[in-house]
Amino acid sequence: MDHQVTVSFAGPYISKQRVFWDQLDFLGVLHNAAYILLFERARTEFWRSLGIDGYGEEGLDWPYFVARNEVNYRLPITAEEEITVSVWISRLGDTSLTFGHQVFRSDGRLSADGETAIVRINPETQRPLPWSMSFRHLISHHIKP
Repeated sequence: MDHQVTVSFAGPYISKQRVFWDQLDFLGVLHNAAYILLFERARTEFWRSLGIDGYGEEGLDWPYFVARNEVNYRLPITAEEEITVSVWISRLGDTSLTFGHQVFRSDGRLSADGETAIVRINPETQRPLPWSMSFRHLISHHIKP
């Protein structure tokens, strides 16, 4: 089966978020685990921007598992502030998809970047399942070449 789609990158999805005081650790730095949540919130907003309002919605090849998260910490966030999280698709495989993320502080400087890989699965067998062509077309403008 041919899983190729035409890609014309429209740019990353931009998520505006806020860091709150309770996300800072005892050193006054955004806790390392909070970055994963920032990534996930940005991905959730990304899905919503494509008309997918929740898990199991038509268009989303659900279910899938998060197979890997990677965070590269570049510059700490040290206060409550408005931040920007960008998200795009950096790789689309037969059964997996990798998102790229960047977190920017309110001063525009890069705080962190990373990736999250997800794998579509068959809910009965828990084994990988190829993405549908309709899903591939839905996300095709968000794949960064």
